[in-house]
Amino acid sequence: LRNLQRGIAVLNVDEIISITIDKMRDDFRSSKNKRYLTYPKSCALFEHEYEVDLPDAEWKKVAEEVEQCLRNFYGSEVFALLKDLSQEQWLEVENFSFFYLDDIKIWAVLDCSFQTDNGITIIDWKTGKTTSKDISLQLSCYAMYCQNRWGIKPANIRLVEYNLLSDQKAEFTITEGEIKDTTSRIKGSVADMRSLLLDVENNVPKDEKFFKKIEDDMIRDRCNFKKICDL
Repeated sequence: LRNLQRGIAVLNVDEIISITIDKMRDDFRSSKNKRYLTYPKSCALFEHEYEVDLPDAEWKKVAEEVEQCLRNFYGSEVFALLKDLSQEQWLEVENFSFFYLDDIKIWAVLDCSFQTDNGITIIDWKTGKTTSKDISLQLSCYAMYCQNRWGIKPANIRLVEYNLLSDQKAEFTITEGEIKDTTSRIKGSVADMRSLLLDVENNVPKDEKFFKKIEDDMIRDRCNFKKICDL
């Protein structure tokens, strides 16, 4: 995407798949050998850290799905659309951007955004099960960012959600009412989090007894902090 944004030719799909699978193999070996204990920024897979025994077929399935996602991406009408954009139309590609809601700093990382004759289009890629039920919240945050960053009205913002694995596309727009609801939801969430702080300004938490523990085993089984959590 960044090469497209810069007007640089991209590699073909077979080359990309070869590079990607080789990188996955290297990361798998590194993680299995627990190299991340010495080099923390290297790949650390949950299954290796907690010695979860998975059959080879499960690992192979992941690689197959990655290849399928890449082939779908390169063959999609979304990719064809992006290839035809002028450099002037491109806006952001996974920039770590933000806007403020009152005194709250809200991060917004758009997968890809570009200008059109009617406003702005945002592309949001998914690689697993679709999260369309939460799309209103996500798009509302994007719309709030676009209003703040480029002065674009919500009616002129279009979100294209493309699921790479299922090769399905869906389009959404946002309303002022949804933005209002999202604003209230964000403020409520921030208030809940701040209520658990002893010192808000310095981010000092209250005593551990004020934090409710998760009882759902499905969540606890996938917790990344098992070693420090008294289960």
